[in-house]
Amino acid sequence: MPNAAREVSSLVELYRQQGAKPLTGGDATKQAWMTEAPNYRVLHIATHGILNPANPMYSWLSLAPGRDASDGALEARDILAMNLHADLAVLSGCDTARGGVLSGEGVVGMSWAFLAAGARATVASQWAVDSAGTTELMLAFHRNLKLAPGGNNQPGRARSLQKAMLAVRRLPQYSHPFYWASFVMIGNGY
Repeated sequence: MPNAAREVSSLVELYRQQGAKPLTGGDATKQAWMTEAPNYRVLHIATHGILNPANPMYSWLSLAPGRDASDGALEARDILAMNLHADLAVLSGCDTARGGVLSGEGVVGMSWAFLAAGARATVASQWAVDSAGTTELMLAFHRNLKLAPGGNNQPGRARSLQKAMLAVRRLPQYSHPFYWASFVMIGNGY
């Protein structure tokens, strides 16, 4: 994601007073992420999302390589094994809402894994996304979320995403739905 660094640095500035802790570059390993993620109420991951349509639980988010070959891939099955306490997990990458349909469960994949691990809501994408347009959408979403009544808590998550989509849609270079309609709120949107 070419614009991920800008996205993360802008979010760190926005949430500085709330104690935002970015994991970027070589520090963004699977082990570091799995250690830190359970400590936060809002998670935001800006990276490549890779869908495995044959086995959605092996879909993964691209992280920095670590001690072993598998450390650079945070798989849905890794997340499923975690105990998250997040009110919101934002998956700012390609195909993060996609997966396979499992009877009785719905669409099983990356977003489902976050919910099953304890996140109350996710924002995830339904297709491969444009990095620049996604960054604009995510920054608008978080600005709206921070201004919403109750801050990161209820109400406001779904409405914050809707307002961000409308704002990005008004930008001439991102007016096509490809740029602003990919992301959906799954779970508790209040």
